[in-house]
Amino acid sequence: MAGVVDDKILGIIDIKDKETEENNNSIQNTLVKEEGSQGEKEMAHAAGNSIHRSGSRPQLDVSKAEIQSNVEEKYPTILLPNQSDDISHLALDIGGSLIKLVYFSRREHHQSANDKRKKSMKERLGISNGNRRSYPILGGRLHFVKFETSKINECLDFIYSKQLHRGGLESRYSDGVTNQNAIIKATGGGAYKFADLFKERLGVSLDKEDEMSCLVAGANFLLKAIRHEAFTHMEGHKEFVQIDPNDMFPFLLVNIGSGVSMIKVDGDGKFERVSGTNVGGGTYWGLGKLLTKCKSFDELLELSQKGDNRTIDMLVGDIYGGMDYNKIGLSASTIASSFGKAISDKKELEDYRPEDISLSLLRMISYNIGQISYLTALRFGLKRIFFGGFFIRGHAYTMDTISFAVQFWSKGAAQAMFLRHEGFLGALGAFMSSERHGLDDLMVHQLVERFPMGAPYTGGKIHGPPLGDLNEKISWMEKFLQKGTEITAPVPMIPPGTTGLGGFEVPLSKGSALRSDASALNVGVLHLVPTLEVFPLLADPKSYEPNTIDLSDHGELEYWFTILSEHLPDLVDKAVASEGGTDDAKRRGDAFARAFSAHLARLMQEPAAYGKLGLANLLEMREECLREFLFVDAYRSIKQRENEASLAVLPDLLMELDSMDEETRLLTLIEGVLAANIFDWGSRACVELYHKGTIIEIYRMSRNKMRRPWRVDDFDAFKERMLGTGDKKPPPHRRALLFVDNSGADIVLGMLPLARELLRLGTEVVLVANSLPALNDVTAMELPDIVAEAAKHCDILRRAAEAGGLLEDAMINTLDGSKENSSSVPLMVVENGCGSPCIDLRQVSSELAAAAKDADLIILEGMGRALHTNLNARFQCDALKLAMVKNQRLAEKLMKGNIYDCICKYEPAI
Repeated sequence: MAGVVDDKILGIIDIKDKETEENNNSIQNTLVKEEGSQGEKEMAHAAGNSIHRSGSRPQLDVSKAEIQSNVEEKYPTILLPNQSDDISHLALDIGGSLIKLVYFSRREHHQSANDKRKKSMKERLGISNGNRRSYPILGGRLHFVKFETSKINECLDFIYSKQLHRGGLESRYSDGVTNQNAIIKATGGGAYKFADLFKERLGVSLDKEDEMSCLVAGANFLLKAIRHEAFTHMEGHKEFVQIDPNDMFPFLLVNIGSGVSMIKVDGDGKFERVSGTNVGGGTYWGLGKLLTKCKSFDELLELSQKGDNRTIDMLVGDIYGGMDYNKIGLSASTIASSFGKAISDKKELEDYRPEDISLSLLRMISYNIGQISYLTALRFGLKRIFFGGFFIRGHAYTMDTISFAVQFWSKGAAQAMFLRHEGFLGALGAFMSSERHGLDDLMVHQLVERFPMGAPYTGGKIHGPPLGDLNEKISWMEKFLQKGTEITAPVPMIPPGTTGLGGFEVPLSKGSALRSDASALNVGVLHLVPTLEVFPLLADPKSYEPNTIDLSDHGELEYWFTILSEHLPDLVDKAVASEGGTDDAKRRGDAFARAFSAHLARLMQEPAAYGKLGLANLLEMREECLREFLFVDAYRSIKQRENEASLAVLPDLLMELDSMDEETRLLTLIEGVLAANIFDWGSRACVELYHKGTIIEIYRMSRNKMRRPWRVDDFDAFKERMLGTGDKKPPPHRRALLFVDNSGADIVLGMLPLARELLRLGTEVVLVANSLPALNDVTAMELPDIVAEAAKHCDILRRAAEAGGLLEDAMINTLDGSKENSSSVPLMVVENGCGSPCIDLRQVSSELAAAAKDADLIILEGMGRALHTNLNARFQCDALKLAMVKNQRLAEKLMKGNIYDCICKYEPAI
């Protein structure tokens, strides 16, 4: 697995090959350069080269979509076999203060040759491939970007630089086909105000959509589709709320833009604007600009962080000589009148600190929005109130103020909730209005959020032209991080209980303790993966939580961050070595270390910045950072050496096992799995063992130390199910799914012999392995070669591998129909849809979901899959969880035990 640092990351299938994306960007930059002095002229007449679009409204048809790639491909793509039209790539919400963009990126591929092994396996599992060669392969991502409306030219430059008005850089528009009537979906008042400017600069028309309809459609989609979208925020503490899509309505949607609209939402397309106020974000910015001379909304918010409103606001204590007004329940620190002290103070405007003015103004407007929202909800009997709009923009003080207002006036009966994509509701709704992109049919398990490191996605004030290639990304990051700006140095939240109580209490903190997220979006890129499914054998998918360790505890968070940081230099060395140790590899290795460290720093300051955080998410982010800088398989050579060493001694191990009686052999096999699981390059303690002996010596030492009872020891119950008692012989399992872990001894000397025993008993075996590399974990691409080598020494494995299409000769003969299928039960390999030692069973590949439908035994092996995640998961079939604990803190916290304790947890089907 990946132990202590199960240092690998949930790399759920990335639909877009980053290297190809960078190459496409480089090609586009070259094309733009070649235009030379005609560049501006070309931009003004962009319609002349616009990509041809279908006359009817385009749509994204995700029916029968599936992951498609040759096993040699780094990043699998998605085939949309029923997709015939180009889809709209861009939608905007142009407000009075901000322009919000939602754009879709995709890429077409030429079809590579089908992989015969996968075809054989899919036919056996009943997965239809369709006619792959007849259709383009489309990958998809949704991006979120914002600009100030006053800087609309920057927005236009951004759209042009990415060719979003032409269908994106990925589109093939060099065939000379043009469309003089290209259209961009848009909503908000600016869709009317700036229509002529878009036509003049980009040669496109803005197709205007109703603002309220877009807001509601965007909110409904997010609440249904994004798992950690809604959250509460009280006293600086953010807590995510899971919304049941079947019990969402009705609710009140409060959109705080320049003004405020309050919308009662009763269902999809069913809503009514029931109230509103003209005192909103525009009021705050407008008055703030007049009173403080701030040049931007963000500057005004940042100013409020250093303010003390008591110099301007009149408090109850000011009226009653420092006393509370207990009779009506008002404390001395309650605001009696915003800006009330300015009446009696003999001061001019310049005598007041801008910081105090900004804070007082922010409290006044936020408090009143919260109060009016609750009264509106009360009028219609609504308990849920969702707040959105870029006035909030993740600002802790603003959310606390609104939350306390709602709690205070409702006496706790109503709850204020906020949305991570709060400012993009309208733009997202406009995007979806393009005649069904299919987004509303996607479910939570089909969307994967990523946080790439580089403009314009995370931090910084650069929106820019896009980064054209990897070198530009590295250069940008080196300069950016050296300045210690927003990514690496966010202002920390003050401890819970000391935040200003939103209009009721005076802030107890001063200086830079409050933090604004205005300049660093807390949303990532949404990868649309229609082929991810919920694992069908979960006993209760709604209550399933993969993460065993909750990092909401700051001490726990700090411990794991330290572990990951300490392991970073060694991982960088391995990654650089895997690429030949070149200067380019060293630079990319340094960039990877900077990027991941920046993410860790960001999350240490605000653990919920990227959604609900578990240890699996940290490991996922780390592996994703490696891939972002083109380190595809950092442990490739190490895995190969360990596989060769283990395969060399496998025949002797199989002979030893065959000499045993059935009961002794089963115990020895389980001991062997636990002993072999010690080989884990993600565990610091295990890495130290590598310096004390060869892989075989360590394996034998580990086996010799197997002493029962183990820390969790359900072996006897498992043995009874497998072998029965006395003369009563239970029927074998129909199909077993073996979630395998590490390369080398772990798979060769541990899991393959166990798989062989199950095959001997008449059980079909499916080896479930990573889709993408993660530390020394074995991948589904590597497994067939390992099985083929092992099969040279074992007839059981050879016949099963032939039946499962894992051996080339048998595979070809079976597919050609020239040979009858083997009578042996098959041994198959499927991808799990991940690139991490941890696995979230709410998001697995369609292949694994198909294989699971006839399975009645699951074996989860390794710390990542059986301890860090899924230790508490329950299944509709028998489940065995096997792992060696390779981290002292984990041993103490989860098992009340010690490092190298063994876990053998058997749970019969529910």
